[in-house]
Amino acid sequence: MKAKASSKKPEAVAEGATGTLERGLAVLQFFKRTQEASVADIAEAINLSRSTTYRIAQRLRELGFLEVSAATARWRLGREAAQLGVAALQSTDIMRIAPPILLGLLEGTREAVNLAVFDSDSMVLMFREQGPQSVTISSRLGSRRPMHASGLGKAYMAALRPNERHALIERLELARFTPETIVDKEALERGLVAIQKRGFADDRREFEQTLACCAAAVFDHRAVPIAAISVSGPAERVLAKFDRIGEEVASAARAISARLGFIHP
Repeated sequence: MKAKASSKKPEAVAEGATGTLERGLAVLQFFKRTQEASVADIAEAINLSRSTTYRIAQRLRELGFLEVSAATARWRLGREAAQLGVAALQSTDIMRIAPPILLGLLEGTREAVNLAVFDSDSMVLMFREQGPQSVTISSRLGSRRPMHASGLGKAYMAALRPNERHALIERLELARFTPETIVDKEALERGLVAIQKRGFADDRREFEQTLACCAAAVFDHRAVPIAAISVSGPAERVLAKFDRIGEEVASAARAISARLGFIHP
């Protein structure tokens, strides 16, 4: 006797598998927003029944992607999810991720874009691209910018925890570069708090008399600042559209941070 052919169409099987996969991913994605949760919490958030949610969660638990806390009896991400996250982060690199986003920022602002990292109490320029209307600026890669007198430095400091920021300011020597340079430590600290609230930093002729810039910090998956990006150009041109440029810089910094695993509060 011939075996009875399956009545399921390949398309139906594929659709069922896809639906199960999407539901499983929805459960995992839910834990980006919370560390632990009950099945009822998960079910309500992703709009599934509790029984369906429990079956999916249990299967993910068997595979190591979820686990149940012995202390709270609530569900949380398991070792396999953690290992996948680490592998993804290890495959990312700010110098690979940032340039395309910075070039988009250049197209939007038509001014020079920069990326710098913190090193030995100053910011070191790692990437720079001149805009179509940029003036020639003596900013070779590897050159340093002072923390207190550059948008890059102030953006990075504003992103630090208050105790870390205060300790860094205390050890800085606030050299004067132009009449606009901030050389008072209390005034600098107040300005950094304002920058943190606004979301981007400024350099209003503080390092070079003819230049201005807007800058914002870049965060990694630990919510730690690891770099800063900026748009810079002639002061009269940048300051005339300061708010718009600042918002574009902040948006680009958020995009880079997201690619590095940072989840904005």
